[in-house]
Amino acid sequence: MSGSMHDVSDRGPVFVIGAGPSGLAATWRLREAGHEVIVLEERDRVGGQLLTVERDGFLIECGTVILPEAYDSVMRLVRDAGMADELQVGNSLMGFMRDSELHYLRADRLALDAARTRLLSLRSKLAVGRLALDAARLRRALSYDDLSAGAVYDAETPEQYARRRGLDGELYDYLIEPTIRGGAGVPGDVISLVEFFFLWQKVLGSKLYAFERGYSSFTERLATAASEVRLGCRVSEVVHDGDGVRVTWSGPDGERTERGAGAIVTAMGNRVPDLVPELAPERAEFLRDLDYTATMSINLALSDVPDCPASFVVVPRPVHDGMFAIILEHNKAPGRTPARKGLVSLFMMNQWALDHWDLTDEEILAEVLPVAEQALPGVSGMVEFSQVNRWFPVLVYSHPGLYRKLGAFHAARDRSSRIHLGGSFTSSGNVNTATTAGERAARELMAAMRSRTPVRATR
Repeated sequence: MSGSMHDVSDRGPVFVIGAGPSGLAATWRLREAGHEVIVLEERDRVGGQLLTVERDGFLIECGTVILPEAYDSVMRLVRDAGMADELQVGNSLMGFMRDSELHYLRADRLALDAARTRLLSLRSKLAVGRLALDAARLRRALSYDDLSAGAVYDAETPEQYARRRGLDGELYDYLIEPTIRGGAGVPGDVISLVEFFFLWQKVLGSKLYAFERGYSSFTERLATAASEVRLGCRVSEVVHDGDGVRVTWSGPDGERTERGAGAIVTAMGNRVPDLVPELAPERAEFLRDLDYTATMSINLALSDVPDCPASFVVVPRPVHDGMFAIILEHNKAPGRTPARKGLVSLFMMNQWALDHWDLTDEEILAEVLPVAEQALPGVSGMVEFSQVNRWFPVLVYSHPGLYRKLGAFHAARDRSSRIHLGGSFTSSGNVNTATTAGERAARELMAAMRSRTPVRATR
């Protein structure tokens, strides 16, 4: 360890606030560089929205379920954590519902298969060329690190774009908006157009993978890098203290205040201004204005395997307004279920989740099973047990103009600060965005700690 590293260590540990993918990615990179890291997590577990549960031989993903090859930061971290041999190549076949029929497209060949499928008429297939051309123009602007690079295109919704480009009608109803619903859980008439192209190319448009023992095995491995993980700890304030930081938090043993060399805060963006009161007013205002979506996932353990080869079924608005996706875990990768049994997860739209939040699990199941029946006939009679997971907050609810404001937010950050921000609000929300943000925060904090530049009062 170098002498400069000893100087940093003498100022105390680095505190990471939040043990989701962003905080744990930051933790891994900090520890890799030799820093002592203490993770403070409000929940009673690590992982954030990644949660795998084992029950009666079923490996159940309660939250995030997909791992696209395009998640480059996650894939690199998987290799660095020695987990490459725990990855399984997933089934990338997607089913798009139209009326009572499923049309199959490969996730890593969406544009090609869209031009061939019976899901769309010949006229709509010809229009896919315009969609592909526009996607190619935006490709370089689509970044997990900072989606404000696409700000020039951040002036309309996908619905407005589709009408302007003559891509409305069935192409919008059965391909464009289902992509948005499947990736963000919100309709296409409210979010930013940049979001659609990001989802099309960076999430749904690549080969899929899965962890042999579920997503939680990944976050649990990353958590081993921490010097200490403290669960059930709610942080109330992170401020500068000389050339370090002071963190105040409450846990099982009451309130405590500790000093460290630096801190990375990965809370939901709209909570950050309360935790970091020294933020510059314009940056705090941007974060306070962030709105987040909700969702419900309903896991169904099945006594039989439904007759459907896809791993991901997209549910368009004309089929059902409230459900956006059906994941067939038994098709996604091997080892998810006991022999000859199935495992299905249903995902609900933001507004549907909010409207049904207070229903009992039994009432929710009664509402969603008839919808699942449309894609998977007979599934209602196969259910051995079910689990309803209510998630809030989930993703930033984008709108046209958000990513232009994000550019100003990023440009105003003070890299000499000993407090840096992670989280998934810097781009379209997903595991890779969170991971990328955590790694960037770790790099910038380490650079700041190596510097002797005086820390200013506000940032």
